[in-house]
Amino acid sequence: MQVTKQRVRSNLLDKEPAPLAMCRGNAAVAFVISDANSPSLTLCVKAPHLRKHAGEVSLPGGKVELSDNSVMSAALRELEEETGLILTAKHTLGYLNPIESLYQLSVTPCVFWSDDRLIGEPRDQEIDRVFSIPMEAFFSQLPTFEVSQHRSPAVWMPRWHYNNEEIWGLTALIVHDFFQTISADRMILTRLSMP
Repeated sequence: MQVTKQRVRSNLLDKEPAPLAMCRGNAAVAFVISDANSPSLTLCVKAPHLRKHAGEVSLPGGKVELSDNSVMSAALRELEEETGLILTAKHTLGYLNPIESLYQLSVTPCVFWSDDRLIGEPRDQEIDRVFSIPMEAFFSQLPTFEVSQHRSPAVWMPRWHYNNEEIWGLTALIVHDFFQTISADRMILTRLSMP
């Protein structure tokens, strides 16, 4: 499946979705696709000294703060703070549905697009590395699935490998949801379906 700006935009929510009611807080992540010639996703690796999520691959993001006037502004703020990348509302293509984190946050992925290739760098002590993965890499392998022992009810969690990085947990759930959402023909993604 080809990932294009038009395809992505036409399948996303165009208005900010309401947060999940059962959650105790709101968070936003920036799902940044850049490079029109070889669309790639910007990801971060959390610093090894953190008590939670040390060394994990994540999307740039964090809690929505009182100073944020929307989920999108929170995602853009976190993107700049963590990676140094500066995007604006004009780069927004839309939203994915919120998903609940293990810490009962309603996490809304905001999808951004840049025709130019973006290269971020760590700008926050919580971030060890910033890298990008070609969207094609998600199709070039079959993800493995495992039942999460941390979620109730049980959820099948996808896991991808790229170079020496492992994409799993909430980030992998969001990536999986993205591909399910933008696929006009759901059968395209049978290889990404749960067992």
